[in-house]
Amino acid sequence: MDLDVYGGRKKAMTSLKHQAVSGVKWSAVSQVSRQGTQLLTTIILAHLLTPSDFGLVGMAMVVIGFIGIFKDLGTSAAIIQRKVLSERLLSSIFWVNVGFGTLAMAVLFLGAPLGGAIYHEPRVIAILRILSLSFFISGLSILQQALLERSLAFDTLAKVEIISVLCGAVVGIGLAVVGAGVWSLVFQSLTTVSVTTVLLWLFSSWRPKRIFYWQEVKSVSSYSLNLVGFSIFNYFARNADYLLIGRYLGALELGYYTLAYRTLLFPLRNISAVIGRVMFPVYSAIQDDNRRFSYTYLKVASSIALITFPMMMGVLALAKPFVILVFGTKWLPVIPLLMILAPVGMIQSVGTTVGAIYQAKGRTDWMFRWGVGASTFIVVAFMLGVLWGVTGVAIAYATASFILFYPNFVIPFRLIDLEVAKLLKVLSKPFINSFFMFAVIVLFRMVLSSRLSDIVGLLLSAFLGIATYAGVSWMMMGRGQLKELWGLTGFGRTKHLPAPK
Repeated sequence: MDLDVYGGRKKAMTSLKHQAVSGVKWSAVSQVSRQGTQLLTTIILAHLLTPSDFGLVGMAMVVIGFIGIFKDLGTSAAIIQRKVLSERLLSSIFWVNVGFGTLAMAVLFLGAPLGGAIYHEPRVIAILRILSLSFFISGLSILQQALLERSLAFDTLAKVEIISVLCGAVVGIGLAVVGAGVWSLVFQSLTTVSVTTVLLWLFSSWRPKRIFYWQEVKSVSSYSLNLVGFSIFNYFARNADYLLIGRYLGALELGYYTLAYRTLLFPLRNISAVIGRVMFPVYSAIQDDNRRFSYTYLKVASSIALITFPMMMGVLALAKPFVILVFGTKWLPVIPLLMILAPVGMIQSVGTTVGAIYQAKGRTDWMFRWGVGASTFIVVAFMLGVLWGVTGVAIAYATASFILFYPNFVIPFRLIDLEVAKLLKVLSKPFINSFFMFAVIVLFRMVLSSRLSDIVGLLLSAFLGIATYAGVSWMMMGRGQLKELWGLTGFGRTKHLPAPK
């Protein structure tokens, strides 16, 4: 029996625009709450732990993240993109996820010594073995989460995610206070995963049946395996910097790089993920209408740039006082890393959104081929950059990101009949406004900040930057356009996406 009710597709089609805006709002609530909690937790742990503690977990997370690619074999995206679902497909996919979660746990537990050998760091072995439990635990709830995302139930997901991160933060800080060292970071992660799984089962109405049909799994295999293939190459590109720094420069340098990454790029990617996560099921619903698809994508890209571009310019202008005041002088080497990675953040905040185009159009084969080429290029750049230390790796990252900017967009845009020039046009105003804000902050700090205390100077600089950006945006973009873009974030009064002209 077809169970289209699980995706709520009929309801989604009749109120898709309203659901999209609501979904973005709740996804933003979740993301801001989680990132705020994680940032505050990181700040506290940075004072309680050593850079080497962060470096050890950074080493482990490279291995954890790679194995994590295989935990659902791309089936979550296939469930969201598929127009009609059946009970046989859902239950079969659930048991596949559980099986691979168990297999991943066993592989990581038994292969942990190999991870220690790669880094020449035996302490990583025990960390990997404890964290291997997360694969079995998360495998039990992958499908529940996919079904909630497909039905745009992001209010429910927000509750699950916020509670989970808070529980992880309490455990992590509590263990650090009593002197658990690196294990506070390990059990922080494990607690978050465990609480997430329990809550997803409590909030989800779907339950698996004791049935399994290989033909049902095979029906989504082409889509899923291409997505997994892309994820493998993309993962190496995203984590080759961690691997190379940890292998050749050591835990201390990796600790600096990890903190810079956590503070800047990781939260920034998640800002894009707030909207992108919601828009994937929305794009899937309009996958056959290229005109509306491209129009909606440009509005989404504008909304992301409206938020992320000024953030990155602000980091570029205030990196030094921010690091000294927030993290302390022992983290001074993080300052140049933040300044180098800020432009990367601007590019990636928009660049990461194109994955939803490939997936919604069902062309994960294109996505896979792009991933092979781009990932190879980025890894080679990292290998060259590591010769000049951790700063060289950051510069290599920035250079590769700029070179890949154009092809990253032009290829998927062919699927929705969209020109890159149109994207550049909608991004130009947020960029110009952000640059003007940057100039004002730098001038203010040159003239007046030396007369103020560090914390007062930082706060006034940030306030001046926000006020400048808001004022310039109001003058250049106009009230109507700003209100429309703000409405897309879910917090404005715009109740729907306007029709394409």
